[in-house]
Amino acid sequence: MESMKHRSLELLEDFIRIQSVNPHYKEGARGEGELANYIEGICKQKGLKVTRQEVFPGRDNLIIELRTGRPDKTLLFEAHMDTVSLGSMVDPLVPTYKGDRLYGRGACDTKGTLSGMLYALEECAKQPELLHCDLVLCAAVDEEHAYRGLMALIDLDLPISGAVVGEPTEMGIVGSHKGCVRFAIHTHGKAAHSSMPEEGDNAIYQMMQVIRYINEEMEPQLAKRSHPLCGTATIVVGMIQGGKQINIVPEMCTIEVDRRIIPGEDPFEVFEEIQRDLKEAMQHKKVNYTVEPLLLDWALNTPEESAVVHTAQEVCRQLGLQDAICGVPYGSDASKLQQLKGIPTIVFGPGSIAQAHSKEEWVPVVEVEQAAEFYLKLAQNYGKSNA
Repeated sequence: MESMKHRSLELLEDFIRIQSVNPHYKEGARGEGELANYIEGICKQKGLKVTRQEVFPGRDNLIIELRTGRPDKTLLFEAHMDTVSLGSMVDPLVPTYKGDRLYGRGACDTKGTLSGMLYALEECAKQPELLHCDLVLCAAVDEEHAYRGLMALIDLDLPISGAVVGEPTEMGIVGSHKGCVRFAIHTHGKAAHSSMPEEGDNAIYQMMQVIRYINEEMEPQLAKRSHPLCGTATIVVGMIQGGKQINIVPEMCTIEVDRRIIPGEDPFEVFEEIQRDLKEAMQHKKVNYTVEPLLLDWALNTPEESAVVHTAQEVCRQLGLQDAICGVPYGSDASKLQQLKGIPTIVFGPGSIAQAHSKEEWVPVVEVEQAAEFYLKLAQNYGKSNA
């Protein structure tokens, strides 16, 4: 007789079937509403308190609470409901098992995590008197665009003493990750007929000077800045756009740039540094430009002596998982909790970032099950040593 499927996998299958593409990705994107309704229904059946927090019209955070009278020891679980676009993925809304993998959009990023966290609250709700902390799960919106869901949660100023953010970490306890400074550079030229280019000022040619500076000067310098867990600081020109038609000298060119910062760097200071260095580099060149900030986000650097870190390490040892603190090169909601509210936060979840957003998104079945048990044991043990 086939053994019963783990509850977290049942939840994950249902989550995959519900399209929750972030509206930022436009075509056919339905947002998180349908998934939020489904999760809310489950929670009410289990006797869990659910509050909807509107972030955008029709797009609400779900704040799920299991209170035991210990608000000073509140553990937050946070995972996002939105996904990137379905893209060219085959059957993205059909949960499909192939060997030891489960395929589907969001399986890795990050519905596998969300299913495990919800499972943990369901189990804890059966015997809340055994807990040593209050539990809160936030199923958030908009992580895949501008993390407005997490920022709205922060605005509530809930008492939280430790947090776990769900992202694919290959079951590693992430205490450090990179942040980012994203910005646009616009070069401004003068339009002219392409038969008389001397009458104009080519904004694309101006931008060539800027790109050369980024590639030949900034990149080698950033390679010298390193963090033991997260690697080096980086910068990438990710998008370029210029010109309106082939027979007009372009009067405008724009690039969008992604500068990844490491723990110890402040995103606002880095943005000022970029503007200062660019001004110095371009001052003797015929480049007329402006800089526009797009997104400034902090890096994560959680103190290893934090209670949430110690408890997570102990739980990993109990489950036979690696207990070392690690770092990753990508960002998450975790850095905002730490930097804006001073909440010690780790990132933990099944799957690899290599599968997130990919044409064949999948998550290892065993990791979904292990992560669910990790969240459960973390909830059961958090606050215990100080009880």
